[in-house]
This record gives sequence, structure tokens and C-alpha cells, in this order.
Amino acid sequence: MAAIDRTVVVFFGVVVVLCVTLSLASGAETSEALNDGALTEGRTFGHHFLKRISFAMIPAAFVVGVITTLLSALTVISMKGLGVGVILLVLTISQVIARSFPAPLPPPLPVAYSAPAPAPIPLVYKEW
Repeated sequence: MAAIDRTVVVFFGVVVVLCVTLSLASGAETSEALNDGALTEGRTFGHHFLKRISFAMIPAAFVVGVITTLLSALTVISMKGLGVGVILLVLTISQVIARSFPAPLPPPLPVAYSAPAPAPIPLVYKEW
């Protein structure tokens, strides 16, 4: 945002300097023309201030439009990067919070108990 403000201030500064320069040049032309008597009006930058400034306003407006378009594109790209950064930040913070709490113990695994085996039947051999 500060870059846009700086660009606007610089643009208006350039316009003011251009206006002052053109008005001083016009004043010098008219004073010379009055002294000479031959030249009463310049060929290109003549009688009206608005006519003089109109030559500079069209290119200046074009440049300001190009700068505004480029700044808009840069803002959109920055916002896209900011969105990805915010998503990554939220994931990281949630991971840190999840790791700070102790994990609940998992339920014990079922153990298969087998019934005791029946006692072996003794084999007795009798002689008859």
C-alpha cells in the first residue's frame, strides 16, 4: 500500500513540476514576444494552459494506467501466495497444538486365552 501511495505522490509531483516548467516557459516566450514584436504566439505551445498540458496528460495517463495494472497483478499474485502461507501456518499451528497434549492410550489389544488342556489319561498296561 505504501508503494501505491509513493507512486501517486511521485506522479502528482511530476505533474506539478511539468506545469510550473511549462508556465515559466510560456511566460518567457510571451515576454520575449512582447519585446520583439514579431512573435506573439508560439507554434506548438500557444495561448492556453489546458492546450499545453493536454499534450502531456495523455502519455501520463497511459503510464499511470500501466503502473496501476502491474500493481494490481502483483497484488493478486501476492494475495495468492499469502493464502497458501496462511493455510500452511494454520496446519503448522494445529500440529504444534496437537503434539503438546498427551496422546490418549490406545485400548488394550484383546488377548486370546485358551482353556487349560485336559489332564492326560494315564495309559496303564495290565497283563491278563
